[in-house]
Amino acid sequence: MTGLADRITALDGRGMVSTMRVAYPAGAALKVAGQTIVTPEGTPGNTDEVVADNPAGKAALPTRAFVETKHGKNSTVLDVLGSRDARWDKQGEAVLGEKTAGDLGLKQGQEVPVRFADGTTVTLRVSRVLPDDPARGDFVVARDLVRAHDPAALTDDIFVPGNARASAAAPGVALHDAAEYALADYNTDAKLTDSLAMMLIVIAVGYSVIAVANSMAMAAHGRRRDFGVMKSAGGTVRQLLFTSAGETALVIITGAALGVLVTLPPLAGMAAGLSEATSSDVGLHLNSGVIVVAVIGTLVAALFAGVAVTSRTLKRPAV
Repeated sequence: MTGLADRITALDGRGMVSTMRVAYPAGAALKVAGQTIVTPEGTPGNTDEVVADNPAGKAALPTRAFVETKHGKNSTVLDVLGSRDARWDKQGEAVLGEKTAGDLGLKQGQEVPVRFADGTTVTLRVSRVLPDDPARGDFVVARDLVRAHDPAALTDDIFVPGNARASAAAPGVALHDAAEYALADYNTDAKLTDSLAMMLIVIAVGYSVIAVANSMAMAAHGRRRDFGVMKSAGGTVRQLLFTSAGETALVIITGAALGVLVTLPPLAGMAAGLSEATSSDVGLHLNSGVIVVAVIGTLVAALFAGVAVTSRTLKRPAV
């Protein structure tokens, strides 16, 4: 039954995937609803011409830079983000996330040397240390600073607010509704995740079918003396075969029930966490069809193995 419980755990994992597919797009759509996203089409990134045509939106300009840590004792490579958001677009200043600031040993008001792609080192003052926010970035500086020291950097997708008009006048640009684009992009990833989950389920179910069938066959073979005694006491071959089949079915059904019950509490906890994180109602979505097929397949394999070995055992005299 342990193998069967593990198999049901894997099956319910697909339910977990379904739960996440409902939660994450809902949370993303709430954040970008009403916005237009400007994406590169046939180009590696948005150019400065595209940025000039779309003056609204932070137009994040990512680069890589060496940042000194632990009071100049060593340095590390970080993703530095140039932003034209008025809150962060201030020359000589940097805004850090709490985790990044902790890793670098920096606090608000301290200065940190940053060496950019062109080899120039610029000393920046940590103006603010804020809670981590992927939408803002972990190490944010003025956009013009990044452009001055990394001419080859390309702008990420530009999210244009609903009250502004997005432009596709520059070549190599496409406009999308931000919410629909986010959902379409997520669905592509979700299909790949579902394929991986299904592959893992097939492997888990296949292993369990073999393990359960082998266990039932071994159990039937180990009871050959018991069958011999029951046969000598007047039990017919049909009665003994039905007894063996009934015991096997009871074991499989009990194992399947335990497997489902064991996985429900953690899946419910994960659904509750996703619901809180995305501010959306998230419930369990178990794939009952896959579970039923797996249980029936395992039951058929176990019955065949148990009955076949029992029938062969009854044809031989008990030793």
